[in-house]
Amino acid sequence: MSKQLNEITAQLAEVKVLPILVTDDVDQAIHCVNALAANGLPAVEITLRTPNAMTVLKEVVKACPQVTVGAGTILTPAQLDAVLATGAAFGISPGITPVLAAAARDSALPYFPGVGSASDLMLAVEHGFKVVKLFPADLVGGVKMAKALGGPFPDVKFCLTGGVTVESTPQMLAQPNVLCVGGSWMCPAPLINAADWAQIGQLAAAAAAAGRQS
Repeated sequence: MSKQLNEITAQLAEVKVLPILVTDDVDQAIHCVNALAANGLPAVEITLRTPNAMTVLKEVVKACPQVTVGAGTILTPAQLDAVLATGAAFGISPGITPVLAAAARDSALPYFPGVGSASDLMLAVEHGFKVVKLFPADLVGGVKMAKALGGPFPDVKFCLTGGVTVESTPQMLAQPNVLCVGGSWMCPAPLINAADWAQIGQLAAAAAAAGRQS
């Protein structure tokens, strides 16, 4: 594991809750990320699900140097390269393929592949990855899946995303091989579109508190 990847992993282990932000508007993204960071969530995953996402990512990285800004929904090696060029701190994928895993292994970008099965995890481990995203956690078994995979893969740590809530966060984080959890519940689209940064800040503070309960 590279020094950079070690550092990002340590940060996520400390933060425990990773907000997942979906917006195609730069100003909205900057305001939202600042609200999250000011209320105890100083790391964020910005997804590449929108047409302008790469620009949003680049501008947030520049505007919010105090925040660990990563990119989610990386699906191709080309996106991996583009994310690295934005200055983002890390990248995450919802799944794993041999081509993407090989490209990520050779990239300078700290990277976390997504897994949903033991076979996925075997592929990730073959390429040297020991911290992975379990997705969609609620559909593949969540904590029970993480616990089950901990038997044959004792050195792997998981970030659980998909169906995570503020209520389920402490229970998930209590599982020893769960590094962190992620979700968008603290920055939902209606509040972003309404520019309700105060409410987003309150949700972020509640999420951060839930993380500390573990």
